[in-house]
Amino acid sequence: MKANESNWQNALKENPFPDRQFDETIKRAVRSRIGKRGGKGMKFKSVAFVCATSILIVFGLFYAPNMIGRTDNPQHLESRNSYYEGGELLLQVFPDPELKAGREYGYLFHFAKLVQKEIVGKELAIEAIHLGSNERVTALAPFIVGEPSSAEMNMERYVVRCALPIGGLWLYEVKLDGSNYASVVLEVGEPDWTPSPTFTSGSYEMRGIEGKIGFIDPGFVARKPNKYMWHAWGAPSELEGSFEVKAVKQGTQQMISVIEGLRFGGAINDADASIPSSMALPEPGVWRLLPFVGGRLMESIVVEVMPQEAQSVTTEQLKKVTPEMTFAELLEIIGESTDIGSGRTIRVYRHTGGAEIVLNYVNASETVYPDIYDTIQNIIWNE
Repeated sequence: MKANESNWQNALKENPFPDRQFDETIKRAVRSRIGKRGGKGMKFKSVAFVCATSILIVFGLFYAPNMIGRTDNPQHLESRNSYYEGGELLLQVFPDPELKAGREYGYLFHFAKLVQKEIVGKELAIEAIHLGSNERVTALAPFIVGEPSSAEMNMERYVVRCALPIGGLWLYEVKLDGSNYASVVLEVGEPDWTPSPTFTSGSYEMRGIEGKIGFIDPGFVARKPNKYMWHAWGAPSELEGSFEVKAVKQGTQQMISVIEGLRFGGAINDADASIPSSMALPEPGVWRLLPFVGGRLMESIVVEVMPQEAQSVTTEQLKKVTPEMTFAELLEIIGESTDIGSGRTIRVYRHTGGAEIVLNYVNASETVYPDIYDTIQNIIWNE
């Protein structure tokens, strides 16, 4: 059995071809053919690569502008005044060459494909979004497009006037019936920070833009509320809607709310509308007031805010303070400075050595807070 098994194994080791057909000559021929096929494969891959590259270039030329207009990450947008879709121009915008933040400028909107008679009855609006802070401003309030006439707008050369609050890149979105139609990105220059001039209306001196917006200005002291009577000029439709005022300090782009939820009232002092208000700005320096009506910025007014002159307090006065005292008892010792709070009482004092003491409390019958007492003790200790 073992002998038969050995013969069988030896037979398997033998070449199955009778004349050793797969010799070196055949091997060289096979290698040669494989090499030729490899060359054709490489040529095919090269052609495929060129085709793919061409497709990408065509895609970029025709669709990249459209993708830029609809990007989900507007922080990466760059300035562009045209909008394409499917390779066709939809919109071009030509702003005033002097375009800056803080005042009203004109823009020429060229709608290359939008025909007025085809959009009669549709709502058209333009919104501007600041790409640094995401602040939104109404550039063109929504309105229903009417029938074409000599008095109607020309869609090929439609002029929009608007003001933007801060400089930088702004995305202008054109909306048709609430949906995005086209967009452009424009660079808005930094505004002038010279305090706004005063003018006379009626018998009062006002600060602002004569014939547009202004207020009777008693001056600004940091953190100190004061009353300001606003006056506005314009058609009733331009002064409708919620009146709010925001502010931005020179050197920053952070806008804070100063007034909100008011509406203009009757005409006084030769103005078309007016409204009383109370305003306070938190820090000394140069500030730009931004009055909005119905989400649309009217103009901007630059004011200078003076530092508050805190009431002086001496070390001898502070040594009389105990941790069991109420705020009312503390005020009997150091006196009552101006309350600059809103809802809470806030009084600011300055020690003769220069340190600031802020009393921030709700009720004068409360015991002096531990952190305020500790501040007083530290001032005494470091004297």
